[in-house]
Amino acid sequence: MKQKYPGDNKKIERMSLVEEGWPKKIRMAYLSIVCSHTVNGVAALHSDLLKKTIFSEFDHLYPGKI
Repeated sequence: MKQKYPGDNKKIERMSLVEEGWPKKIRMAYLSIVCSHTVNGVAALHSDLLKKTIFSEFDHLYPGKI
């Protein structure tokens, strides 16, 4: 992430697989996107909503994966 978005610490923090704080938490949805070949919603409409809302930054990082 640091190579892809140098100096954009806010984006790196938002997309981190680990949510900082106490206690630290693993963001399982983010982990599944990073580790999977492809990701889809329960329907095409759902997949489109995921791409446009909560996973938009991952959709830009991994075009075509969602």
